[in-house]
Amino acid sequence: MNNKYDVIIIGAGPAGLECAHQLKNSDKSVLIIEKNEIIGPKICAGGLTNLANNFYIPENKTRSFAKQIIFLNKKQYNITLVNPIKTISRLDLGQYQLSKIKNSRNIQILKNTKVKEIENNKVFTIDNQIFHFKYLVGADGSNSIVRKYLGLKSEFCFGFYYEIPKITNDFVWHVNPKELKSGYIWTFPHKNHTNIGVYFHPRQLSAKEAKNILEKTLTDNGLKFSTKKIKGSAINYCFKGYMFNKIFLVGDAAGLASKTTGEGISFALTSGKEIAKKIIESNYTTTELNKNSKN
Repeated sequence: MNNKYDVIIIGAGPAGLECAHQLKNSDKSVLIIEKNEIIGPKICAGGLTNLANNFYIPENKTRSFAKQIIFLNKKQYNITLVNPIKTISRLDLGQYQLSKIKNSRNIQILKNTKVKEIENNKVFTIDNQIFHFKYLVGADGSNSIVRKYLGLKSEFCFGFYYEIPKITNDFVWHVNPKELKSGYIWTFPHKNHTNIGVYFHPRQLSAKEAKNILEKTLTDNGLKFSTKKIKGSAINYCFKGYMFNKIFLVGDAAGLASKTTGEGISFALTSGKEIAKKIIESNYTTTELNKNSKN
């Protein structure tokens, strides 16, 4: 394996893989460094709004829901969306994205490798490898080492959820400002399970309170769960920019997630695409990324 690359991408999530896809077969040598052995799995609700429609994702990988059931202060409302919300497992999404760059002549992937330090134009891994870059793309999520290297603060909302073996067919939102403040309870039916969780801001609701509310909702609906199998993740919504000379941030590492809803996959895909175009053509104006970062 070489130790010098035009572009090093840290993180093989939606943003990093889309960035690599746009760089596929370009004149740029690309190295993706991924901390996990299997590409794709991540703690995530797995919702896709119409903002992701510009990125083709096979229908057989998703479930689609035009009908939405909303409980506002326990009163039910039914709405039908013109653009349905879809669900997808992060494993399926990651493996599909990976298939699009498989056998690319200019892209190498280093899995099961964690970056421990960044210095000047070098990346150091925990197994003592050193890689040199011309461009660095931080696609390494809310706890981004690239973002920390740049000295940028982060602000977080959180999501907790359980994967329920029962496969349901109703896409449900529970909104109760008195109890959940600006947060909500979600029910996202997937192909092989149902994802039921709570999204909240830690300045409004403690993690313990959020967990208790989520588990009461499950119990009230007669759903069985193991408290040992709760999953949780931070969502960084603190956008401070995406371009820092030859270093770029994309997706959650850039703070490109919705503070209101926690949505992040569509912003990750868009930012990965736009940054790749910027790397290929320095005069590119990143129109789509500028539009997304203002929303």
